[in-house]
Amino acid sequence: MRCVCGVLSMALLIGTGCANRSTTPQAARAATTGATAATAGATATGGARGGVAVSPQGGNAGPQAAARMTPEQLDAAMKTVSSTNTALGMKLMGNDLSGAAKDAQTLASTFAEVERFWAQANKADAVTFARQARMAASETAAAATAGDGMKAAAARGNMTATCKQCHGLYREGDAQTGYRIKAGVL
Repeated sequence: MRCVCGVLSMALLIGTGCANRSTTPQAARAATTGATAATAGATATGGARGGVAVSPQGGNAGPQAAARMTPEQLDAAMKTVSSTNTALGMKLMGNDLSGAAKDAQTLASTFAEVERFWAQANKADAVTFARQARMAASETAAAATAGDGMKAAAARGNMTATCKQCHGLYREGDAQTGYRIKAGVL
């Protein structure tokens, strides 16, 4: 019950925060169909980052979805994921659940971009990884909003594990040389 209340609270918060920025049909549809907080937020802002329009079912929609996302944009999204995930971990350890919820929402929006990149590259398994990470980020945000730090940390752990699986297949490099898409993947 707490989880459902948390998800509904988050959806309302995101919907309220984004209401002033959009009057698109997608935003109205997301608000009335009970889309997840991350999906509703991405839809309501026309893709809070990178112009991604996300349908309530989790797929891409609208004219913005047709714009190709470049590997450089994916690298920028991955840098956002890295720094935001680090900040999220620190906030969870410090019991700053409202800050953690915001970071997790940012991660969910960013993973929507990553999902779009891999869909355009026709890499179904990478799309699945990005979708799982997006959903885990949304679960982290919902748990943090509901005040359940343990559940938020567990959901973050699931998200991080999903990241590692995808990176094993699609990323190479290290902290010193930088990370990039493995040669021959695209």
